[in-house]
Amino acid sequence: MGAPKLADSGIEKAVRLLDGWAGKLTWDRYLAMLEVEVGHKYTKAAMLRHPRIKAAWDHAKELARDGDGVTTPRSAIELEKAAERIRMLEARADRLTRENTALLEQFVRWSHNATRKGLTLADLDQPLPYAKPKEIR
Repeated sequence: MGAPKLADSGIEKAVRLLDGWAGKLTWDRYLAMLEVEVGHKYTKAAMLRHPRIKAAWDHAKELARDGDGVTTPRSAIELEKAAERIRMLEARADRLTRENTALLEQFVRWSHNATRKGLTLADLDQPLPYAKPKEIR
């Protein structure tokens, strides 16, 4: 039996791992690190079925290609750790900006289609139905 379906928390871990990736990025290395993070072994095909993971992978590969491969020697471990954290946070910010843009585009598309079907803003703003929690016996 294969690994369980990747839940939202696993997808978040998978993209965060790519945000902070340092060094050569290969599927074998990535999947090995992901297995440590989520506790299950996944395949490249399984990862590519998730648009967020594929987009994060493509972005990480693009960043790796853009780099010149030259590393600057650091005199202090703290500086190196801080620089790595900055790179990770910048990569995460770039990914989140792309995800946010995609969601805004989706919202505009849905809004347009809803309006064409006769739904009003009041219809769309209706609260979700409340479901009573099941009683515990």
